[in-house]
Amino acid sequence: MVAMKSIRMKPFNWNRWIAVGLVLLNAYAWVVAIQAAFKPYVVDPVRDPEVVALLDYIYSGKHSGEAWEVNLTELEAEQTITWYLEKYPQIPFEHPNVTITPDYVGGEGDVTVTGIRIHVSGKATVTLQDGLPVVKILEMNLPLPASIRNAIEREIQVQLKRADLLPVRFTSAEWGDGVVVVKGVIR
Repeated sequence: MVAMKSIRMKPFNWNRWIAVGLVLLNAYAWVVAIQAAFKPYVVDPVRDPEVVALLDYIYSGKHSGEAWEVNLTELEAEQTITWYLEKYPQIPFEHPNVTITPDYVGGEGDVTVTGIRIHVSGKATVTLQDGLPVVKILEMNLPLPASIRNAIEREIQVQLKRADLLPVRFTSAEWGDGVVVVKGVIR
């Protein structure tokens, strides 16, 4: 005769499933909170109308040494930078946030290096010499090795030397709280 084993079923444990559900809900809440904390500062890609008017006039070729003036607020600077960054996607920088003071210009944003997004920031002074901007970096916050930071600083200086190719010369730049007034002459 075959002996039959009695199968005993364990009672359903609601407490265990409630605890698992609460842990998953808590993990989801933390993920949402962390993503919101690191949400980038985003502005619309809009070129400042004064910059557009100046560039259109320069490209028209109907000029010969006229003076010009552009007033930019922090928001207008951010929007114009964003517009150029969208136009040149090969530049690995996004989400510019500009601070303008009488003592320095600050900026921050996200740089993509080898597929990894890194938040960077810095402060600099901008003066004029022989009608061209001269930038002195006061502070640079890059979570990168010193050799890479130095290479980036050198590249910034190389790019600034290209200002000699611009069709304008700068005569003055007045830095205020949240605004800069730049004046110059079209070449």
